[in-house]
Amino acid sequence: MTSLGREYGDGLYELAREEHFLEEIHGQLMDIVLLLQEQPQFKQLLCSRAIERKTRIQVVEETFADRVHPFVVNFMKLLVDRERFFAFEDCVKWFHSRFIDELGIVEAHVTTAVPLSEGWLEALRARLREISGKRVDLKLRVDPSLIGGVRVEMNGRRYDNTIQNRLDRLRHNLVNNL
Repeated sequence: MTSLGREYGDGLYELAREEHFLEEIHGQLMDIVLLLQEQPQFKQLLCSRAIERKTRIQVVEETFADRVHPFVVNFMKLLVDRERFFAFEDCVKWFHSRFIDELGIVEAHVTTAVPLSEGWLEALRARLREISGKRVDLKLRVDPSLIGGVRVEMNGRRYDNTIQNRLDRLRHNLVNNL
């Protein structure tokens, strides 16, 4: 996370909070990040100094003015005007981290070899809630190379109970103890 992302993200967060638009703006920012990931050339256009700043600001206005909250439009225009649009996703990450922290939510990035059933997901969520003391939002990913088990990354910690990890540890122990 860049200091630029924190600075600008904090500014928008505080404004949205004071004016009671946190949830609306959070949702819209997350949608825009997805749009930029799906259409990277749009972000390139907004960052390009080969195109006049005034034109890029107009593109933001025409694209988003009737679709998202004016705070979001003005925020994007501000980033374009200050040649800082490259930091938009960092700003949104910071906004998102403050948003979920304020709601008492922790994100847990869960990787498994196969998709988990609802029963397993609920059990995992309950266990992670015990560990963190917060409501848990699971971000799921399937990676068949793990063979089996679960890997969780939450609050900067990694809990790895995958077969792949166990095999790696066994291999390491065999090599180092021979």
